[in-house]
Amino acid sequence: MSSSEHPRYDARALLNSQPVSVAVINPATYRVEFQNETGLKTFGDIAGKVCYEKIASCVSPCSFCRMSEALATDSVVSQEVALPGDKHLLIHWSKVAAADGPTHVIETIVDITEHKRTEHALRQSQKLEAVGRLAGGIAHDFNNLMMVVIGHAHRVLQQLGGHPARQELERISQAGMRAAALTKKLLTFSRQQVFEPKELPVNQVIREMEDILRQLIGEQIQTVVVLHPHTGHALVDPVQLGQVVMNLVLNARDAMPDGGLLNIETDNAELDEEFARLHPGARRGSYVKIVVRDAGCGMSAETMSRIFEPFFTTKGPDKGTGLGLATAYGIVKQSQGYIEVTSELGRGSRFCVYFPRVGQPVMEAPPQKKETHASAAQEMILVVEDEESIRKLVAAILQDQGYHVLSAVDGIEALQRLQTLKGRCDLIITDVIMPRMKSAAFVEGVKAMRPETRVLYMSGYAGDTLQVNGVAEGVPFLQKPFLPNTLIEKVHELLQAGAAR
Repeated sequence: MSSSEHPRYDARALLNSQPVSVAVINPATYRVEFQNETGLKTFGDIAGKVCYEKIASCVSPCSFCRMSEALATDSVVSQEVALPGDKHLLIHWSKVAAADGPTHVIETIVDITEHKRTEHALRQSQKLEAVGRLAGGIAHDFNNLMMVVIGHAHRVLQQLGGHPARQELERISQAGMRAAALTKKLLTFSRQQVFEPKELPVNQVIREMEDILRQLIGEQIQTVVVLHPHTGHALVDPVQLGQVVMNLVLNARDAMPDGGLLNIETDNAELDEEFARLHPGARRGSYVKIVVRDAGCGMSAETMSRIFEPFFTTKGPDKGTGLGLATAYGIVKQSQGYIEVTSELGRGSRFCVYFPRVGQPVMEAPPQKKETHASAAQEMILVVEDEESIRKLVAAILQDQGYHVLSAVDGIEALQRLQTLKGRCDLIITDVIMPRMKSAAFVEGVKAMRPETRVLYMSGYAGDTLQVNGVAEGVPFLQKPFLPNTLIEKVHELLQAGAAR
């Protein structure tokens, strides 16, 4: 094929077909001499105008402009640019000789804002996941330690009566409970805390919290609560829903030390594909929306990028742990929801939380009156725990109630004890992670030997670790650290259920 037979293309048509903005610029005057169709749609008609004024809203050539470099080389020069309004562009410059002789610059602009947003969300998610794994590992060991402290403190308190040392022991117990609560926050943040979602009327939950919220907020802040009457029910753990609202309200209060206006609102919301596309991590669907808005100091973009990191705080020493928003984030994610934040320095912040919306709740049965357990002296319980201090504590609590107790350090020893046990074994309380034998294999052995025996799991771990080790949703389980009364009530419940079968 001769050169005359090669197909001829219209350069203008080719440029107009591109999905990116293309402009031909006179480098001597910075004036735009041509725009393609995408450029027209993005920036409007700026032909004949100065590029830095119309594209970047600058009064002089942009600091990031690399046209001079493009003129000095035969290759394409590129630069990522961050513009006000959280907008990101990728700009390419290359030189081209016009038909009449002067050299011009072709400027190609790609809007990478969505790509940057997704990239940032992924990086943030990976960072939070890494810290979450660390938090989960620390929480396990810490839970075991606090289990011993809290458990023995409560046992001794029950025996002291009016002893002069009682007050000091109560302080030890309270400190242990606060430490355990901190660990639960870490587990919640890392989405490893065991939670029990229920259908909840969100308006009712917030209405019941209003008095305590107003006390915490203080009189210097005007609080306006607007609950939309048609707001639906959310699928969320009731305790954790309260935590989210409390943490957001306290965060808003702290942003207004000199007073101001705090709004709490509820409504229904439908998140569509477009919302999910612009907000990585969000999913389309029906939600209940809770909005907490303050008129405080607001946040910079840098602060906003870190607000959900655990232990990150802009407050002074002794004024916050940096876990409030991280905990709220963990709860919302664990509940398959989404949390959106908008803020501007000097103009306040707005937190919008979306929880999955569900139908009307089933009427709950009235609580059953607890009966005293008179047959404890006849019942045998096997405690399986590799941590000696916890094993002895649990055994002591049960023996205080009159139960017969056997102990074992792992599944193998426990099965040996069951083989030599003459009478029945009514209940086994076992740790989830133990040496030599997995708890799932141990429980299978128990079912084969004594199918009538009930099993109660306990662990300082939570979340996926439990499921991987055979603790399915709904099985009897206690999260360490737990109080002696919690153990006693759970044991009584399981033994009563076993007797009824």
